Amino acid sequence: MQIDDEKGTCNMSPKEKVFELLSNEGCGVLPKDEISDNSFLFDIGIDSIRFMELVVLLEEYFETSLPDSLLEVTSKTKVIEILTILESVNERNL
Repeated sequence: MQIDDEKGTCNMSPKEKVFELLSNEGCGVLPKDEISDNSFLFDIGIDSIRFMELVVLLEEYFETSLPDSLLEVTSKTKVIEILTILESVNERNL
């Protein structure tokens, strides 16, 4: 995490921010340290309602629109898939 001294705010990497939003600091139920890239969303307490909240939070934080394919969450969807989609959206917006 990096500190932006001008604004006094923390600038997190995209991965750190996703983990925060997935945790009990965001819309999830578990602490960040219990979440990994290979965690299944359902296993960390992200049901369909929490997932929709996550999508909204991601779009707001990253100031982007996420593809409809991201909205197709299943019991096999992993955290790494969210990170990969965000990375591809970021590259497309550059």
